[in-house]
Amino acid sequence: MRNTRLHRFDWVMLSALILSLIATGCAGSVTSEPTPTPSPTPEAAPTPMVIVEETPIPNEQASDSNALYQDDFTNPATGWPEEKFDNYFIGYHEPEFYHIEITSSHYKTTVFEPEKRTFSDVTIEVRTFAVSNKTSPDGDLAYGLAFRRSGDQYYAFTISPRTKKWFVLKSTPNALIVLSEGVEEGIHDLDGEDTLRVDTQGANFSFHINDRLVAQVTDSDFPSGEVGLYAQTFDSAHTHIHFDSLTVLDFEAPLVCSVKALALNLRTGPGTGYSSSTFLTKDDVVQPLGVNSDGDWIKVGMAGSEEQGWVSREYLSCTADLDQLPLALP
Repeated sequence: MRNTRLHRFDWVMLSALILSLIATGCAGSVTSEPTPTPSPTPEAAPTPMVIVEETPIPNEQASDSNALYQDDFTNPATGWPEEKFDNYFIGYHEPEFYHIEITSSHYKTTVFEPEKRTFSDVTIEVRTFAVSNKTSPDGDLAYGLAFRRSGDQYYAFTISPRTKKWFVLKSTPNALIVLSEGVEEGIHDLDGEDTLRVDTQGANFSFHINDRLVAQVTDSDFPSGEVGLYAQTFDSAHTHIHFDSLTVLDFEAPLVCSVKALALNLRTGPGTGYSSSTFLTKDDVVQPLGVNSDGDWIKVGMAGSEEQGWVSREYLSCTADLDQLPLALP
């Protein structure tokens, strides 16, 4: 009987030992070979979020913080009209112009800024030229900018590349009136770009061609209005005008000087030892161009004239400091 119990005890102990070894082996397996963390499933790199923004109109002058309006006509989305009529058509001329083409003589047209904003005291600049291979080889034409438009009323500043003449115009419902006109030999021929500038403050206007003051005009009838483009044929049967840019800036007073003396010699050099070419009188307006090394004589140009000369600084009253003028030689 005792042997039987011992046998049973041995059997139980053996079974327990086997179970213990199995359990220990399993535990050893878990401890010595930890289950590796599965590698993440490879995923395609996330597609970067693309934020689509409207590209700003890339005007050459677009960095000017004083700009109230700018267009260099490289983006048709700026909204200028594209239309064809019986004797003219208008539209974008890709990649970088807006054009007006007139296909008959003795005709004029204007195109105004699409949003029809109103401006008063501003400086307006347009860069423009006539295209020779799309313009009749003879006959006169003119083109430029229009401003202070309301209905049929506006002013315009235009040039003719063939006659080298410029015009300040006033349009009314009944007539087109020439307020001022003159000759500027610096106007380029066809295919040569000119920059026209108008400074408008109240009833006073200053007109420039390629940075040269050509006229000052006073007229109070149209105090404000839209800005735009202008083209006209006289006896030219076919005219094609490119506009490179239109910019409206806060008013910038032109640098001009008026004569304080009752009479003042315009001399050929900076000093009384130089001969006098003509006489200026009180309130004559001149454009300062440069200064001599001592700073006491100013080289000036006559508004609306090709004539240049020297005057003593003390007899001028100017709209800005002259110390930044470049050095000029006799």
